[in-house]
Amino acid sequence: MREIDLEYHIIGEGKQTLVLETGIGNSFYSWIPFVDRIKNDFTVILYHRAGYGKSGTSPEPRTTANIARELNDLMEHLQIDRFLLAGHSFGGLCAQAYARMYPGKLDGVLLIDATSHNFQRLYDLNLPVMYSMISLEQLIEDNEEIAGKSRAELEEWYKERNRELLGEDEAFLTNPVLYQTIADEFTNWSASSEEIKNGEAFPDIPLIVFARDEEFSAKPYIAYGIPEEEALLHEKVWRELQVVIAQLSEKGKLVIAEGSDHEVHKDRPEIVVECLHRLKEGQVPRST
Repeated sequence: MREIDLEYHIIGEGKQTLVLETGIGNSFYSWIPFVDRIKNDFTVILYHRAGYGKSGTSPEPRTTANIARELNDLMEHLQIDRFLLAGHSFGGLCAQAYARMYPGKLDGVLLIDATSHNFQRLYDLNLPVMYSMISLEQLIEDNEEIAGKSRAELEEWYKERNRELLGEDEAFLTNPVLYQTIADEFTNWSASSEEIKNGEAFPDIPLIVFARDEEFSAKPYIAYGIPEEEALLHEKVWRELQVVIAQLSEKGKLVIAEGSDHEVHKDRPEIVVECLHRLKEGQVPRST
């Protein structure tokens, strides 16, 4: 595997290093307001995976194992031997893969409503309306279609949707390579899950898992036209998967983020900050 030139940004000068793994299609620029809350106590490393932002592309399939290897190359380049790793959504699945592959590098892991390697359970549910509107196949197809546009076409595409693009956000979102990378990450979800299931066990290191509020998160689905019973069933199983993730480590704890949807670090940043400080101190909160 060749080393990839990855875009990164370092904020803060705390003794504890924290690396953030973003969700699928998300920029690290969106994390800056959160990082401002913790920059006095942590040295935070924000980075873009291959194919995101100003990072180079990779010839390797976009599996979580390959993403973990590329992150490890970056950590070695920066001469960082130990750190905390936080992952949101698909970034949480990448973080789980990293922890299994490089357990000796981590002081702890914080997962923010992370994707489960058992995510197929969600797609096996009888949710005909939801999956007629939101399916994995449709996500792949949509992103591949967007990837075929030019930068100029993407700028116009966002304007038509009344999306205001500013600064780095514009450069990030109008890069066609991003959307092909997103499609590739979605395409390799199953392969990533199988690699994780057949790989090393998750280490017994401090692990905090944030799970979104079931009823709160069901509301946007219902507003989108998905039947309430389908939305509630989907959220029930998503929660069950979060419980399983928290059980991966004997030092794992589940934290329910009441009043929060998927982006807990935006909806309830104060509890994420509190738990990061607990990890920094070698503690974990009680399960809730």
